[in-house]
Amino acid sequence: MTKKTTNGGLSPRWSAGVAIGVVVGALVVGGRASPSPDNPKTKRWYDRLRKPAFTPPAPVFALAWPVIQAGQAYSGYRLLRADGSPERNTALALWGANQVGIAGWSEIFFGQRAPGWATAGSAVVGGSAIGHVAASRDVDQRAAIAGLPLVAWVGFATLLAEEIWRRNDTV
Repeated sequence: MTKKTTNGGLSPRWSAGVAIGVVVGALVVGGRASPSPDNPKTKRWYDRLRKPAFTPPAPVFALAWPVIQAGQAYSGYRLLRADGSPERNTALALWGANQVGIAGWSEIFFGQRAPGWATAGSAVVGGSAIGHVAASRDVDQRAAIAGLPLVAWVGFATLLAEEIWRRNDTV
């Protein structure tokens, strides 16, 4: 069920600005620790890890994350436009938790070089992503659907992080 905004939602411009700003902020914070050319030591560390055969090549990450981030921005936009309600507040809180989790996961896995803790963090982000989709469903169906790519990716990322942790002598 999609509710029309008549009372309590932000304007389209404010909603877009807040949603995009929060998602980009999570990307910037998370990107500081990623294994990119800007972080050659982290890239060397990641490249040396023993990884399972199902580890995607780097271009897959470059294709997946824009889809996930666009979905997160759109979901946040839809929720910010929706009428104010306890259900909307819950969905927005879980959406915000996802952004914090996305930013923090890279710092834990790459910055702290702690795949074990990142596995636990993935499970937490997965729970908030599932909660966000479930809570959003009662507020705006499109917001809920836009959250599904994150749910799928985090499920995969949890498995991948656990396998990397298991195969390497890391925390």
